[in-house]
Amino acid sequence: MLGSVGHFVQEVALFWIAYEITGSAMALGLLGLGSAAPRLILGAFSGVLVDRYDRKLLLILVQFVSIIPIAIFLAIYAFGALAFWHLLVLEIFFGSIRAINPSAAQSILSELVPRADLMNAVSLYTVGFNIARIAGPSLGGVLILWIGIGGCYAAFAASLLISGVGMLFIRTTKEEVVKVEKNFFREFREGFHYVWHAPVILSSVVAAYTFAVFIVTYQSFLPVFAKEVLQVGPEGLGILMAAPGLGGIASLSFLASVGERWNRAMLLWFMTTTTPVFLMLFCASPIFWLSVLLLALVGAGQVSFRTISRVIIQVEAPRNLMGRVMSVFNLDQGMRSIGAVVLGASATFFGASLGLALAAAVSLIVTTTIFYRLLGKQPKNAA
Repeated sequence: MLGSVGHFVQEVALFWIAYEITGSAMALGLLGLGSAAPRLILGAFSGVLVDRYDRKLLLILVQFVSIIPIAIFLAIYAFGALAFWHLLVLEIFFGSIRAINPSAAQSILSELVPRADLMNAVSLYTVGFNIARIAGPSLGGVLILWIGIGGCYAAFAASLLISGVGMLFIRTTKEEVVKVEKNFFREFREGFHYVWHAPVILSSVVAAYTFAVFIVTYQSFLPVFAKEVLQVGPEGLGILMAAPGLGGIASLSFLASVGERWNRAMLLWFMTTTTPVFLMLFCASPIFWLSVLLLALVGAGQVSFRTISRVIIQVEAPRNLMGRVMSVFNLDQGMRSIGAVVLGASATFFGASLGLALAAAVSLIVTTTIFYRLLGKQPKNAA
């Protein structure tokens, strides 16, 4: 969690200095694209590495190597020569290094806890990330005033170093991986082939991609709702921005309590149905606190969906394919760059409220159709 908090602190500093240099909102969008594109391009390939090599070692290397672009930034910043293209290139470099991190971090959980405790383990992992998502940006805003942009980057480097050293002491359950293939691209195709023939996992992957394109980037448009619809100003915007994270944390208590008692496939279907419905209701809400509640429910649905999906992959995917399957799922993080364009176009043509509601409706139709076609053929006791 320390590394995640540091990353969010660095992200606030990055966008602050970028806007100071350029004064352009488009520049901020380019930085977001530069960060997401490597995950989309390299994310699936990274799964082969996760399955080939020791996952703990890969995670440690990612923490240490990630310090390199930060050190380069600090050097350029110290000499007063920083330009926007430096930020963009370093963000692409950093994103390329970190592309392997989500798959490795989520795949290693099955080596740390018994299968019966996977739901709790994944929930705890997600709680930590959401706490970081709430605390990190707030801390970053304060630290910019206290220690400056360079200090924020240095703090991130320190958090990565501490995280990497801490991982050296983690003990994992060693399992011998049967390696019958050494052809990189054939191994890469194996991951997609397995997902294609695993209906529950395929359903969660398609739903994740659909969410990424039609749902997830809605938060970029919350300033419009705060100013034009709800008329609450910057303070109200802060509450709206925090609501999904708080709802996500609250939802994990529910998931931890249900454990293995509920059908995971049906829970997955339920979350992909209710999340876009709550977003559509938010778009129609003229009342501030009702809007906050609906955003919390949207966040709860998003987090619950990803948590259940990860547990399903941890339980169903073979150990020697875990990294590749997880990397296919995590491609949704890169597809958020496409989602930003789709929601932006929809909001431009139809207005923010109607545009986001229509996008959510498309998500609901796609996921309902996919789950009906794929999971409708499954036995009632599946997953």
